[in-house]
Amino acid sequence: MKFTTLITLCILFHFSKHTLSTITTTTTTLEENFKEAPKFYNSPTCTIITNHTCSIEAVHVAMTLDVSYIRGSMAAILSILQHSSCPENIIFHFITSSSKPSTVLNRIITNSFPYLKYQIYPFNDAPVAGLISTSIRSALDCPLNYARTYLADILPICLPKVVYLDSDLILVDDIAKLAATPLRSNTVLAAPEYCNANFSIYFTPSFWSNPSLSLTFANREACYFNTGVMVIDLQRWRSAQSTSNLEATSLKDQSIEVFTKAPDPA
Repeated sequence: MKFTTLITLCILFHFSKHTLSTITTTTTTLEENFKEAPKFYNSPTCTIITNHTCSIEAVHVAMTLDVSYIRGSMAAILSILQHSSCPENIIFHFITSSSKPSTVLNRIITNSFPYLKYQIYPFNDAPVAGLISTSIRSALDCPLNYARTYLADILPICLPKVVYLDSDLILVDDIAKLAATPLRSNTVLAAPEYCNANFSIYFTPSFWSNPSLSLTFANREACYFNTGVMVIDLQRWRSAQSTSNLEATSLKDQSIEVFTKAPDPA
């Protein structure tokens, strides 16, 4: 993946009797595309946290980092800090692909947000690559896109809850409100729900003709949730073995052509 972009600043041919000017170019690194953000401070009523990684008073935010989508990630981070009443109490947990170097990404974050509290975690995406079917949306073919399913395995065991956000979001309110979303005792996560969807366009005739699959929707509303914004109870996720269940569902789906259009990963 290219980390530099060649920008032609000036191509000037100056003809005279004796001279021909040279072509002038310069190379701008990806890091130089971002400026340093101002430091954001807590309001007087904010709790002072000490154990940043596992603090239950902190707001823990998980996001994936990739060179291709770094601009969106940077905008999302800035919007989170700008609208938070306790920005110093936000801990970011960035997931990167273990098959790609994270040095450049780390420098970009450090240079742009020198006061940010964050950790970078490598995600072994090789096993996931074998579970992904080719889709009509190239973004869904990237194994890192499915790291959200493995957050309970990637993040520290002491971390009780996390807010997962996609890299194409801009927050316009305090993320602490989102993190405080109440979860019922039997609920693993909270996410935006959309109902009255037309599921018939997403599933193949083979799916609808197979009772073991199609009866999944029997006596249920046609609803789905957006996995780009989730509040996840990691302890409940682990107890319910949600990652293993999702992997089993993925393998089951591979035995028959199920989808006509690729939905967001769940």
